[in-house]
Amino acid sequence: MFKGVNKALLLGSAAVAALLVIVIGTSVVDRHGGGVADASRRPVVSRAVVFRDTPSGGIAAFDQGATEPFQILEREKNTFMATSLRLLGQVRQTRSKAGPETPFVVTQWSDGKLTLTDPSTGETLELAAYGQRNADTFAQLLPQASVPR
Repeated sequence: MFKGVNKALLLGSAAVAALLVIVIGTSVVDRHGGGVADASRRPVVSRAVVFRDTPSGGIAAFDQGATEPFQILEREKNTFMATSLRLLGQVRQTRSKAGPETPFVVTQWSDGKLTLTDPSTGETLELAAYGQRNADTFAQLLPQASVPR
C-alpha cells in the first residue's frame, strides 16, 4: 500500500500524531490561568519562527520577516517537529485567521524546559512532555549559547 515508505517511520509518525491530538490543550502553559505554569518560571530566550516546506521536502525555519531561512531541517530526521507543526497548523486554521506567515514561538524557560506556542490560538506545547529527544528538535532553533546541555 505504501510503496517506498518506511513502515516503522509511518507508524511512529502516526503514534506521535495521535499523542499530540490527545494532548493538545492539556499540556499547556497557563493558557487559561490555571495551567501547569510555575510562577517562578521566566523565559530565558524566545525565537519567533516561521516554518515553510522546501521543494526537497525539508522544513525551512525563518526568523519573522526574514527572506532567507536560518536553518533547513531534514523532515525524516525531524518527524516530531513536522507532526507538531502540522497539527498546530490545523488548530490554527479552525481557531484563527492567522496565515502561514504568522510565526510560532519557541521558548526556553528558566527551569530548562522548552515550549512551542502558537500566539494566534494560545496553544502551547510543553515539548519535554514528548521526550527530551523530541524537545531537542526544537532546541536546535534557539541560539546555541542559550540552550543548556
